[in-house]
Amino acid sequence: MLFHSIEFFTLLIITVILFYSFKSKRKYILAIANILFYAASGFNYLILFLIVAFISYYAAKRIDKRYGNIYFYIAIIINVTNLVFFKYTGFILKNMSRFFAISFPWENELMAKLILPVGISFYTFQLIAYIVDVKRKEIEPCDNFIKFWVFIGFFGQLIAGPIMRGKEFLPQITNVGSSKLRLQNFKYGITYILMGLAKKIIFADFLAEKADYYFGQINNLTFLDGWFAAYLFAFQIYFDFSAYSEIALGIGYLFGFKLRLNFKSPYISGSSTEFWRRWHITLSSWIKDYIYIPLGGSRKGFIPQLLFLTLAMMISGLWHGAAWTFIIWGAYHGLLAAGHKVYVRFLRKKNINLKNNIIYKLITIFVYFQLTTIGWVFFRADSFTNAIELIKRMLNPSYIHYSPVYIFYFAFIAGLYLIHVIEYYVRENGVKIGQIWEARVPAFIRAGAYIAILFILVLFTKTQQSSFIYFQF
Repeated sequence: MLFHSIEFFTLLIITVILFYSFKSKRKYILAIANILFYAASGFNYLILFLIVAFISYYAAKRIDKRYGNIYFYIAIIINVTNLVFFKYTGFILKNMSRFFAISFPWENELMAKLILPVGISFYTFQLIAYIVDVKRKEIEPCDNFIKFWVFIGFFGQLIAGPIMRGKEFLPQITNVGSSKLRLQNFKYGITYILMGLAKKIIFADFLAEKADYYFGQINNLTFLDGWFAAYLFAFQIYFDFSAYSEIALGIGYLFGFKLRLNFKSPYISGSSTEFWRRWHITLSSWIKDYIYIPLGGSRKGFIPQLLFLTLAMMISGLWHGAAWTFIIWGAYHGLLAAGHKVYVRFLRKKNINLKNNIIYKLITIFVYFQLTTIGWVFFRADSFTNAIELIKRMLNPSYIHYSPVYIFYFAFIAGLYLIHVIEYYVRENGVKIGQIWEARVPAFIRAGAYIAILFILVLFTKTQQSSFIYFQF
């Protein structure tokens, strides 16, 4: 069930009405909405999700009791096994066949029947975080499965995040009965939903067609074509993924929930560290808290820190998809992060402070955006061979072929980047802008603007809707 479908908005509107009409039944209303939403993707996978969620819920309640460690490891193993089986079985079998010359005659038949449950990567990480947090005594285990199901299966963010922690979300669900119908929450909710729909329908889907065209003929691309293709996908995936996250944020506001913001204009970052504080923030913090720090973080010396950082990013890449291109994408970002730490250490040793230098900041933003764009080639390309071929064309001057049309192509990319910068400014000054909008702009003009936005969204909406990129993860 896609966020930008009539079916979803029907479910959302009915759920909101029932939620505020029956105050004492709110948890049950949300729990049923979760079931209906996930059942649309497959009843069998709903049953699987409920079973895994209940095992995690029950095991967490037993962690501080006798044989608590056994329950902890059972819950972790079941969650990891569930994810690995559905997402990585084909990848493992293909690589075993390739490296060990082993033949699995039943492989094709198995893979034909094995369909990846939607949202499995996200709900698995959310369940693991919950179990580990209970083990660390950072939160108390949930005392009610309905409440736990609302937390782990909230239909507003189940499929593609943000990845919510128990300490952030469970208290909000506990107090859901006292949540009041607030006009301000509805304003925020509708604003985020409209912003997400605009990003998806107007920008992401349009850019997807163009990016697909170029990535479908890599061997024919010139130097400038290659960069244009990579830029197109860089903005496509940003608009697509941030669109889902912002719609999720808006849905949360409609029920009085405050979900975590997942994106903060990442392409204005001047370093790897800053980028991962702005891109897919909840996954970045998950990787840091449950992989990087447990591996050793910065506690075991500088060189091991660089290795742990690279390994954590490789795991992040593997989480995104069962292919070597994703692992290489993760390793690439790990090396960028490690390289940045080496660079910062060098500046400190030389007692060089460039933090307040505006020109330096602009240069680092420009350079890191190019490095990020190169990395997206591995993420998008159909194979490692195609990714290398495209990067070769992007970096080899012998492929340069100039035509006046490229002026318009890269002016278009500059326009997308300008929108990105404006988005950052609006986000940083949202409250002030909102106050000015309501205080100084007449009501009929505001109403006309809202109608125009809805009209544009309808105009751009296609008969056949495209899924969000991160639904496949």
